[in-house]
Amino acid sequence: MGLRTILGLKKAKKHAVEKMVKVGNYNLLADYEHSIQLHLEQFKYYSRNFSRIAKYIESKYPSYQIIDVGANIGDTVALLRTENVQQFVHLIEGDPVFVAFLEKNLPLFTDVKAYETFLGEESMEQTIEVDNTKGTAKLNVGSGNQKMAIVKLDDLVKQNQIENIKLLKTDTDGFDFKVLRGSFETIKRDKPVLFFEYDSVFLKEQNEDGLAMFEDFVNLGYKTALYYDNYGKFVVSTAIDNKALVGQLYAYINKKEGAYLYYDVCLFHQDDEDLAQACIQKEMEFYS
Repeated sequence: MGLRTILGLKKAKKHAVEKMVKVGNYNLLADYEHSIQLHLEQFKYYSRNFSRIAKYIESKYPSYQIIDVGANIGDTVALLRTENVQQFVHLIEGDPVFVAFLEKNLPLFTDVKAYETFLGEESMEQTIEVDNTKGTAKLNVGSGNQKMAIVKLDDLVKQNQIENIKLLKTDTDGFDFKVLRGSFETIKRDKPVLFFEYDSVFLKEQNEDGLAMFEDFVNLGYKTALYYDNYGKFVVSTAIDNKALVGQLYAYINKKEGAYLYYDVCLFHQDDEDLAQACIQKEMEFYS
């Protein structure tokens, strides 16, 4: 789901601070160099897989709540509403630039709530530098001179009494596993479908083991994974305890030397194995 410079675009001249971008059925305000519209126009499957998954979930859970970590300017909720997914969405974004545009775009939607904060493995105060370009924000923890609060998702969920979460998405440029580890209590409670960015280079920059985390997912009761390439196209499904295949898939994106650079991974709890198999069937039908 993360925006990447995959088009070889030249940097736009700074003629304007903001612009309007078309995302699904919505016109959103964004900063002048945001590339979401161009990505959506160039790649017909880009970012649209998440909203389809959200729609599939409704077949088993007609009413549920969604958490979107790394909500950016609200492009994911725009695609959800375009797909007629009307579930309540909690939008979490820490970058002040994106938060400003997110707040401007919120009046377009109902049943949403925005939270301005960065998430992590523990609630604490950290020195943070934010690298913000082309619609994606990358955190450098321990750099710069700006101190900001890092919050565990579990703490945010408790403080805001968020319940019945059945879909949890993270798109945080390598911080995804830290965010998810800070969500384990919530995950154990609600057993949501997990949808996260899986980028080997960004994970290594955060000293993350891209394979060990899957053992944690197994211990949490998760069973089936759907892998999508970074253009949003379905690649393969597998049981996540299939260490050989999970390792091979990770090796393919290592150092970003393959035909695509990273995956989006969607995990289903064993209690929702029926939903996982239904989603796989529907995705195969969609792509055929």
